[in-house]
Amino acid sequence: VQVFSEMDILGWYTTGDVPNQSDINIHKQMCDLLDSPIFLKLNPLSRHSDQLPITVYESVVDVVEGAATLLLVELPYTLATEEAERIGIDHVARIHDSAESSLVGENLQAQYNAIKMLASRVHLIEEYVRATQKGEVPFNHEIIRQINALSHRLPVLSSPKFREEFYNQNNDVALMAYLGAITKCCNTMNKFINRFNQLHERFAIGRRMRGLFF
Repeated sequence: VQVFSEMDILGWYTTGDVPNQSDINIHKQMCDLLDSPIFLKLNPLSRHSDQLPITVYESVVDVVEGAATLLLVELPYTLATEEAERIGIDHVARIHDSAESSLVGENLQAQYNAIKMLASRVHLIEEYVRATQKGEVPFNHEIIRQINALSHRLPVLSSPKFREEFYNQNNDVALMAYLGAITKCCNTMNKFINRFNQLHERFAIGRRMRGLFF
């Protein structure tokens, strides 16, 4: 409430499988504070990957064994997300049956393993060349020619096309970071303006009240 003071409270949530008596007791307390609160329950142990493990309930009062009883009735819901939220959810979205890793995580792990293996092979070649220069291993012309041919495949890094694409990608990443910083600053400024307006209104009301007495 203190963090999002401008928003209205619609209900409350907890974790677990199905609602129990403890949930009903807490919901009764929420009914004293809110008009028709919504109860959301998240099951973190659910193995169903085809749907979100979230259930939404509303409270109804029905007569059970001659007494008015509060019951929780499941509600249908539709999940609506914004573009910024979908980008953040991409990494945690489970696209397959395994609940241990995400598709994005697997792709990044595969790229990491490939780069790690490449770095180890380059380091091995570097150690071989240094050992050859020091005379620690016999000079092999065929291996040196292969290393020389491999090294001549790298000048693509200094080509104009590569530099253009590299700087374009670098500018895109910097622009996204800059836009994120601007968005954060705008949000902070908006909160500051709202608080300033509230204090200004309180100060103006206080001045008017003092004017009534003096």
